[in-house]
Amino acid sequence: MHTVHHRMPRAGIDPIDDPATAFATLAMAVHRPLRAETIALVLDDARCGLAVAVVTGTDHADDVIEVVERLVEPAAHGGRAAALVVASVRPDELDSDDGADVDRWLEMSEIADAAGIELVEWFVVDREVSCPRDRLGEPPRW
Repeated sequence: MHTVHHRMPRAGIDPIDDPATAFATLAMAVHRPLRAETIALVLDDARCGLAVAVVTGTDHADDVIEVVERLVEPAAHGGRAAALVVASVRPDELDSDDGADVDRWLEMSEIADAAGIELVEWFVVDREVSCPRDRLGEPPRW
């Protein structure tokens, strides 16, 4: 079996243009042991990283919506951000596949769109990693 190792993208230089690279970058910021938190990659128009934001204490599933609202706000006022990739870490949830995450994805996408930002992906980390966009049947935004 051949294993390929990729180096992490350099901020402002290397584009983050696939889900594996995005998730690996987000995973570097995840607290161990796992705790409730939301992590976001803020990307420029070339999809190069501008910032990694870690918001702790996002204990409720809906907290991710407020995080997205806060992160896209500067872009609405001429900031450099053009895209966002988000991860919600929910170590204590037994099952988040109740359909509410699809609604959260749609709401966050609308919030980002209104600010002129593309919400590229949202990873939900609980017992496994999922992307609510997949459950909705939307095509990837990569």
